[in-house]
Amino acid sequence: MDIIYFIVWAALLQGFIQALIYIFAKKHRSVANTLLGLFLLTFLLMAFAAIPPFDHIGSYNFAEYFAIPHVILFTPVLFFHFVLEKLGNSYKYQLFLKANYLIALSISLITLLNLYLFVFESSSIVQAFELSSVKWVHFSLNLYSFLIAVCVIFISWREIRQFKTLVQNEFSDYNLLQVNWLFNLIYLLLPVIVLWGVALFRVVWITGFSPDFDFPIFGLIAVFLYYLSYQAYLHPNLFERLPESILKKKEKELNTGSVDEKRNKETGKLIERLMTENEYYLDHDLTISAFAKEVGVSPRKISTIINQDFRKNFNEWVNDFRVKKARELLESDAENKYSVEGIGMESGFKSRSALYAAFKNKLGRSPGELRSSKLSKR
Repeated sequence: MDIIYFIVWAALLQGFIQALIYIFAKKHRSVANTLLGLFLLTFLLMAFAAIPPFDHIGSYNFAEYFAIPHVILFTPVLFFHFVLEKLGNSYKYQLFLKANYLIALSISLITLLNLYLFVFESSSIVQAFELSSVKWVHFSLNLYSFLIAVCVIFISWREIRQFKTLVQNEFSDYNLLQVNWLFNLIYLLLPVIVLWGVALFRVVWITGFSPDFDFPIFGLIAVFLYYLSYQAYLHPNLFERLPESILKKKEKELNTGSVDEKRNKETGKLIERLMTENEYYLDHDLTISAFAKEVGVSPRKISTIINQDFRKNFNEWVNDFRVKKARELLESDAENKYSVEGIGMESGFKSRSALYAAFKNKLGRSPGELRSSKLSKR
């Protein structure tokens, strides 16, 4: 048990270091990363109240109810806000976020009352009020936070799916499709929420208040923190700011009529020819809006044609051109003068990971494997 306790606290301290990096490091500075850092800090503060390595600082018992800010009210809101900022659509939930931040801040101020009682009355909230009353207030706040957590996990999952669909239809950067790590964060938090719900159910219907679930919950949180650290290690650019989302713009678009189906094929041939001749796909950050401006066809019409006639989304369509170009460069590079990464950049791919992901998806093998097979045939 001591080893497990050490592993959990090692994860919490690691999360604390990550939090400081995301909040204060200039390289990673963004609103989303600041929110992620604050979210990670709430875990550490909750752990000091639930599974503390020590109970007192001097004579002050910070493990008592409200002895530190009741940060559990901040935790789900900060995570939700982080996801929304990463996707670029926090504007849709401004009222929800402001209301819950205000509630969480108001409750956390109870700490000031506890400090006042400690300094001037040599007492605490637990001593000043009935213990059962304090426990039920504590339970009510936990229940409220749990319900908020359930809501934000579902909405976050839905928003990520919507973002992925948006990227497929509006952007050509293959890296933007790599949002599975956000899904994984949600899936790793689900067991925490389930166990949290079981603990609340137990309070009301079975045994009453008990700390039995605190340690298992923080064990699952430790797994979440280790996964986050692992992803940050594998992908140093994982938490860089994504381009501004165009969800807001899309919401304002109105259905003004259907595309003339008779002209779809002609327009499809036109945009395909222009893409091939002018090599717009070489622009690493090409979007459907930018492409539409170049070819003089509305983004809406291009999207409809690509979806209906080519049976693809914009991202797939553009990356088909890039893969074809990269394959031609690989096959024409008889003496292997150019690196795979260089060929990827020359083909319109923004990064090595985007190049490899597109090749695996469309050809079933990596650029390196393609080059190796070419050499073996000589």
